[in-house]
Amino acid sequence: MLENTDAIALDKTGNDLGERLKTALKQSADSPSTRRNRQHFWKKFEAWCAERGVKSIPADPDSVVYYLVDQARRGQKKATLNNMRWAIDSTHLNQGLQAPGNDPEAKQLIKGLMRELADKRPEQAKTDKKKPITIDLIRKMKFPEGRKGIRDKTIMLLGFATGMRRSELAMIRREHIEETSFGLQIMIPSSKSDQMAEGETVDVVKAAKGRNLDWCPVKAVLTLLSMHKNRWLFVPDKTLDRNLKTNHMDGNTIYRIVKKYGAQVGLNPEEIGAHSLRAGCATYLLEKEVPPAAVQKQMRHKNFDTTQQYNRGETARALAGAY
Repeated sequence: MLENTDAIALDKTGNDLGERLKTALKQSADSPSTRRNRQHFWKKFEAWCAERGVKSIPADPDSVVYYLVDQARRGQKKATLNNMRWAIDSTHLNQGLQAPGNDPEAKQLIKGLMRELADKRPEQAKTDKKKPITIDLIRKMKFPEGRKGIRDKTIMLLGFATGMRRSELAMIRREHIEETSFGLQIMIPSSKSDQMAEGETVDVVKAAKGRNLDWCPVKAVLTLLSMHKNRWLFVPDKTLDRNLKTNHMDGNTIYRIVKKYGAQVGLNPEEIGAHSLRAGCATYLLEKEVPPAAVQKQMRHKNFDTTQQYNRGETARALAGAY
């Protein structure tokens, strides 16, 4: 985009950027995953409108309300309904139109819908939280021999030890990894919490004692790096087996790997996902009474309240011995 000067159509006062450049800049404002999610939910709304012969854009606020009610009746959960509304509103805003979900009456009706869900269908209103996977469960997992087993074990250990998101794990390159006196420091060029790509780091601490030595994330990372020559830490099976210098593993594959090994130790596949490793990291550190501020920094939570959601035993520990 920046190299394409044809897209820039400035007038003599430099006020008009031109429609092509505006479109490109709007697209760049969101991450690829955000754009994919918006498109996914928007297409569903478009199809619903087409079936009923109503306009999807600009959409009538009543159409948006009826759509959300219809989806709620079909069993969609509150979080999904909110995503649907966000996709509709943001698509309108991106085209210079008013967001139909911000219409005062529509906002009131949508609020009423959410209250109805909470009162009459609480299972739909409840936010599903992935169950945490901690080191105690990872130790029970059986990994195959060879490179694939080492890679899968490293994904589980590193995801748990750092709290990194699956998209972040997938994008780790050799040059992002630096050895330190404590273990490793991994640089994350950009992430969900760092949309402007200022760069963040996470620490990976060496296992210090006992049975943890066989489950050391630092040892696992260094072993995996020594087993292939790819620039990426995590690579697909074929690339790994042939030692090819090609693409990295994608986040969805990491998601499937986590579910596979979680099911192996008896966890319900519907209740776990790649976020289970991130949740396990926060939960484990807080249970070990690591200062919450340090956990927040490791997890890279912008809001301290987000970290505290994982501090499930804090009140019980504080009240211990009070009665």
